[in-house]
Amino acid sequence: MEYKVHINSLENFKAWSGAVTTLNTVRERGGLDTLTTICEDIFSGDIPTETQINDWLWFESDFIYQALGYQDLIEA
Repeated sequence: MEYKVHINSLENFKAWSGAVTTLNTVRERGGLDTLTTICEDIFSGDIPTETQINDWLWFESDFIYQALGYQDLIEA
């Protein structure tokens, strides 16, 4: 079975595991609108699954932080 859910912002995304840290950090810094736009650009043309979004948030946190200008959070 397959279903699609439309969300207007990652504010409503229910992250799990390591993605929670990334999402909460961006939320605390007020960058959710920009993060949503970046996510839309990354998955442009595709409809990502919740797992793909979660994995992107989890494993691409350095890319996300860099794109948002959070240089202090990028691991060396």
